[in-house]
Amino acid sequence: MSSLLMIPIPPAKLARRAWMRIVGLWLLAMAGAVALAFYGYELKRLDAALTAYQGAAEQFHVRTEAIHRLSNMEAAFNRYLLDGNSANLGLLQSDKQRIEQIAQQDGEAQHDQLLQNVVSAEQKWYTQTVQPMIAERQKLTAGQGLPEDFLAKYRSTGQDLQVINFEITAENAHRQAQEELREAENGLRWLWLPYPLAGVLLIGVIWLAFHAIKSVSHLKQTAENPVEEDETDEKDSEADHEEHE
Repeated sequence: MSSLLMIPIPPAKLARRAWMRIVGLWLLAMAGAVALAFYGYELKRLDAALTAYQGAAEQFHVRTEAIHRLSNMEAAFNRYLLDGNSANLGLLQSDKQRIEQIAQQDGEAQHDQLLQNVVSAEQKWYTQTVQPMIAERQKLTAGQGLPEDFLAKYRSTGQDLQVINFEITAENAHRQAQEELREAENGLRWLWLPYPLAGVLLIGVIWLAFHAIKSVSHLKQTAENPVEEDETDEKDSEADHEEHE
């Protein structure tokens, strides 16, 4: 009849195992915390980019309306000079009022330099060109062609409203916000990755925690057993001594 002999593991080896598993547990926990912090940072960055893009899109819409109305003012003014139809003056005044309302509708619009530049260009053009030319046009007899001196005066004004420059500036700002949002989205193209990573880390933490506790328990038992064995050896020695006597 044979019996299996259980060779006890040295305490130093048990302590080393427990220490390695505790360190591994700590490293995995730190890796999980770093991954979670990085992913949270990327989410925050995406949220900031999305908020900025929404603001830029709204700003682009407001700017575009103001610029288009400035262009409509110019078109209505030119039509009035050609045909003398006062309906065009009504359209011109309506667009003028709307541009100035847009530039003052809220704090963001009031601090938008492009909108304020549009208003400045519109007011300067209206004062220096539109009003004098309207007054000259109203002096002309209806139904007759435009005299050459009137046309020469109109050509000499030739004030550029910079509509194209305003459009380019507005489109560039909107495009930049789009690019920043796209970059933030590209940073999260591995959106699914944290889920399996979290699963692997959780399994690793559970496994290491279980074995670390097991190693500490074995180490504790090993530390307690020699005391019991010493007491047993002392009792056996006393019994042997009594038998010899």
